[in-house]
Amino acid sequence: MVTLKITVTYEHDVSINAFHWTPKTYRQPLHAHSSLEMGLCLSGTGTFYFGSKQYHVKQGDVFLVNNEELHIAQSDPDDPSHYLFLNFDSSLLMMEDPCLLLPFSYHSANFSNLIPAGSPLAEAIIPWMTTIERELREQAPGYMALAKSALIQLCAQLLRHSHNSLSASRQLSMAQSMLQTKALAQLVEQRYREPISLQDIAQELGISVSRASRVFHETTGRKFADYVALLRVQEARRLLAGSDKQVAHIGFECGFQSLATFYRVFKEETGVSPVHFRQTLGLDIPEKH
Repeated sequence: MVTLKITVTYEHDVSINAFHWTPKTYRQPLHAHSSLEMGLCLSGTGTFYFGSKQYHVKQGDVFLVNNEELHIAQSDPDDPSHYLFLNFDSSLLMMEDPCLLLPFSYHSANFSNLIPAGSPLAEAIIPWMTTIERELREQAPGYMALAKSALIQLCAQLLRHSHNSLSASRQLSMAQSMLQTKALAQLVEQRYREPISLQDIAQELGISVSRASRVFHETTGRKFADYVALLRVQEARRLLAGSDKQVAHIGFECGFQSLATFYRVFKEETGVSPVHFRQTLGLDIPEKH
């Protein structure tokens, strides 16, 4: 079956999307995407496919999807399912506490994506999911901070649940990986405006390049270079919206080594060019030539 890799763009300065979706009544191609995802079945029934796994869906079921696993939902023709979905970038959790990424650092074959309706975990996280959707939809003052706070609360609940289900040896192994990932992330956040490489970071931490690469990818779902580019784009968005600096100056200040790379990567992450992004905010700052 054909599979798709989808690039997710975000509608707000906080990297979270919330949207309603009714799947088709026929099976569409499996897909994966750069974001982490959670889906809540609000009504109806259907089937949710994850690779070779499949789950019957009913109202109140919640599903977890990381940024590696191929998946697609399908509605029952006689009782179509309707979902609330959240997409969010792993960098949000990485910068808050890398341990919050643990529930999404799973191996597909032996992981159950389903959190059943009525279970204690579903009852604990559904209010946070609906809070995020409401805040992003209503956009009252402070909505981005509240949406991010709700996401952190939600993922903390997931972390507690997943931690209790792991063996002691697995908890120790993952804790060690998290410490290394946190150290990696802190160095990257300090130095992403500079020319940096994974080799430089690994050497500074005293670990091998292969170990650094594996830990980073398993935790964030992103390659090291992609994560650095994401941080640079996020900083560029902030400066484009909150300063009158020229676009070219912003690109170099955020660590991009050429304007062509800045424009290409920014559009890949946001769906628009830096100039268009600034224009959508109603800012008309003339560029110097």
